[in-house]
Amino acid sequence: MKIHYILDDSPARLPLSIRSEDSVWDRAAELRSAPGVHLVELTTQHMLNTGSSLFDELEYYFNNSTASESDPYALATCYANRTALEDLLGDLRDTHPGLVALHEVAELFPVSYTQDVQFMLALTAVGYPAFGYIRTYKDSEGEQYHGMVVNLAQARPHLEQTLGHYSQEMLVNMIRHGFFNHEGFLLAYAEYCENTGRVAATFADRLKDTLLSRGIAWYLSYRHNLKFYDETLGLGDDRLPPNVERYNELMANTRRKKTSDESAFDTWLQQREPSEASLDLVGYHLARTVATTYGDDGLRQAIVQGPDHFINLYNSLGHFKIKTTARE
Repeated sequence: MKIHYILDDSPARLPLSIRSEDSVWDRAAELRSAPGVHLVELTTQHMLNTGSSLFDELEYYFNNSTASESDPYALATCYANRTALEDLLGDLRDTHPGLVALHEVAELFPVSYTQDVQFMLALTAVGYPAFGYIRTYKDSEGEQYHGMVVNLAQARPHLEQTLGHYSQEMLVNMIRHGFFNHEGFLLAYAEYCENTGRVAATFADRLKDTLLSRGIAWYLSYRHNLKFYDETLGLGDDRLPPNVERYNELMANTRRKKTSDESAFDTWLQQREPSEASLDLVGYHLARTVATTYGDDGLRQAIVQGPDHFINLYNSLGHFKIKTTARE
């Protein structure tokens, strides 16, 4: 697999550098042509059901000395924290290319698989109020990109809520491994399955496929500091048995459920909360156990041969019994 990416900080750099209405117009062409800004606008407009562009909101802000009533791009928050965000952006720009390690994702796929995957990575200080989000889109020339956005205005609160404290080192690791590699693997794996003709035709197939994909994605998030995440997130062995039992119950309930409709599976899974949390924890444990014994080669083999091989490989190591069929 060949992963190509562009890292665009325009959605953070441009709003932070603008300080007057004249400056908005001076930077208009750059705002309208920057791929990262386009990605942030697409998502914000979709999620908040607005037709307003970032240019429109910036023009209003500097013309009226206040954000619009709806403020879809959260300009009030951005400019209230301008100095801190400028410093943070400067620090992260100095970190690049260490901010991106997508080669770790590409290396999990077989050398013989040479499909290109395009990623647009954006750093923003404005837009939809989430630390990170993804969106697949096409540029003006029709080239398809998987877009991943990190909102720096949400960085500190997100880390403090998730991990209990904040540091720049933690933020870099969260962006590089916890977001770009995590989501990047899920997107790359979905393309791999599509391009190699692997179809999850039943709920059981989808459940196992989710266990593999999300498990490896979480392992990529945590593997550089396993002890820290075990302690911080409470990922001790005592949490595993009830979640394994929950997963096996879900597998038992997939009997006779056959569909190629992904939304039907998602609805079924959501009705059985906390199913996704159980899948994440069990899948992560499987991926970590396989990687500990067999390294990246074991994960790569699991990706190539599929979820049944992944689960059976884990079961052969003498840990908890993970079901592969509803009848077990």
